[in-house]
Amino acid sequence: LVKTALEACMDRTMWTANGATGKLLKSGAWEDVIFNSPLLSSEGNDHHEAVRIPHAKGSKGESDVLVWSGTWSHNYYGHDLPAIRCEAIVNMSPSSLANLLVDSSRVKEYNKMSIGRDDILVLHEDDKWVTKICVAKTKPPMIGKILVLKNLLHMEELPGGGDTVGYVIVSRAVAHAQEEDAEGAAATVVEDPSKVVHSEMLMGLNVIRAVEGEKDRCVLINLNHLRSPMIPMMFAKKLGLSAAVNFINDIRALC
Repeated sequence: LVKTALEACMDRTMWTANGATGKLLKSGAWEDVIFNSPLLSSEGNDHHEAVRIPHAKGSKGESDVLVWSGTWSHNYYGHDLPAIRCEAIVNMSPSSLANLLVDSSRVKEYNKMSIGRDDILVLHEDDKWVTKICVAKTKPPMIGKILVLKNLLHMEELPGGGDTVGYVIVSRAVAHAQEEDAEGAAATVVEDPSKVVHSEMLMGLNVIRAVEGEKDRCVLINLNHLRSPMIPMMFAKKLGLSAAVNFINDIRALC
């Protein structure tokens, strides 16, 4: 899952920058950062390293948020839905950001629509590696329904170490064969089931890259490929691009 998500995230050919991002990329300042695979060094070997970023702390450019929409070359499930990719500088250490995103008790800090995320099955958990099943619930405004996502969430250090290179967090929708008999199924139950909409995270990815010479900063790359009956196909791309920028800014507000 990690390998597949990283390959998609770093494949330039599938991504199209939005208008504002296209203008930012013309300067060339971001060229050494974007689509820089965490699995290879700048020389193309397996000597893994932190990234160099184009903007100093406190500069105007550090508030840049680069956003792309992506299309899939395959014809498998979900190929007709756009994927969204964003990349930005966050003034937080890689380990602090990784811990924030993995800790289900802290989701409401950066997602104001969240009404909670529960860990219903923890398979492994330590500072370097976390694997668990989570059920997240959000209540978007003016919808009147609760959006439920049940995902496998996995976090691990990137090759070379979390403090040196960074972390990767992936998520993918999972389902019980018989929901009513599954341990932890009660976590998805609400008082009125008619007000629940089950959505699928077909691919979720957060890559957290350490910054060369600055331990309290990182580059966050986020990829989302979501199927939800709440989102009409004609609006999926526009809403996804907007949500990506909001996600970055909500994370930055905690710095």
